[in-house]
Amino acid sequence: MDFMRLQNKYWSIAKRLTTAQLQKNSGAADFQLEDELFNVNIGRRGGDLFLGYYSKEGLRLVFEKYGVFDALKRLGYDPLVFKVDTDDPYVHKISLYYKEKDPKRLLAEVVLKREILTIAMPFNTALNGRKYETLSIEWLAMQKPGHAFLKKRPRLPGQQYPGLGLASRAVELLLITAWRLKLSGLLNTPQYYHNAYLYSKIFFYINPEHQAKLKAMQRDLANYSLDQVAWALEWGAVKEKNTALPFKWFPGRQIVPLEENLKKLFNSRAYRQLVKTQAKNYCFELDIKKYRQIRMKKGEQYEA
Repeated sequence: MDFMRLQNKYWSIAKRLTTAQLQKNSGAADFQLEDELFNVNIGRRGGDLFLGYYSKEGLRLVFEKYGVFDALKRLGYDPLVFKVDTDDPYVHKISLYYKEKDPKRLLAEVVLKREILTIAMPFNTALNGRKYETLSIEWLAMQKPGHAFLKKRPRLPGQQYPGLGLASRAVELLLITAWRLKLSGLLNTPQYYHNAYLYSKIFFYINPEHQAKLKAMQRDLANYSLDQVAWALEWGAVKEKNTALPFKWFPGRQIVPLEENLKKLFNSRAYRQLVKTQAKNYCFELDIKKYRQIRMKKGEQYEA
């Protein structure tokens, strides 16, 4: 299924699911996953609801209706163990394991919190100083534990195992979550270039200068593969020509705006023009000799 069809399908499901369904709690006797898979203690916020909204059974319904469980089973992961941790009233976590709750069998994990975003653009806008409540992705991991990397999909910085190939589904579900909670956007802080590169299809950097750096890097290093650029940055083999120094990656904040005024802001001429202008101030080059020398020293672990 292509992404547009998947997106349309997901939002169609989202609009059919009701609050009553997502907050339903049948009790331990009727909920098979209760004792084995869930450990929920919401503390001061939202009773026993994840993010103050989803019940235990509501979360199971989400993963069933959107085909997450089925997708993982098709990849050979069955049975699944699903844990929700809400011990911290402000930061909630979902972890999904294969067969048993063991870090070596972790398939996917997401850590979320609500966060207030204050707009502070370096240009005149009526939104400067306004505050918006958003959903922030504090951590997101999706992997095939125990699997080896392939040459066509080599290891990327920060990866222990290959990905599940379900990242687009995960982000779409998080967008639906933010929408359902009536939040203004979805926040993310990419720790590596490859994360920012992939997220940039729908995310904007809140800081226009960060957006400009990413655009300039995509422009100047377009002849290299994603893994080459990612590792070159990690190894100090990417230089910004104006300084002649190794360029260090910047973990800035990105957003998918959902509130209409925020959408207009990040699609505005003022934002786009500033990004375009600032991107001209940067010129990146990959030191291919240094990159190859380091890669050879590191060995084949980065090739496959």
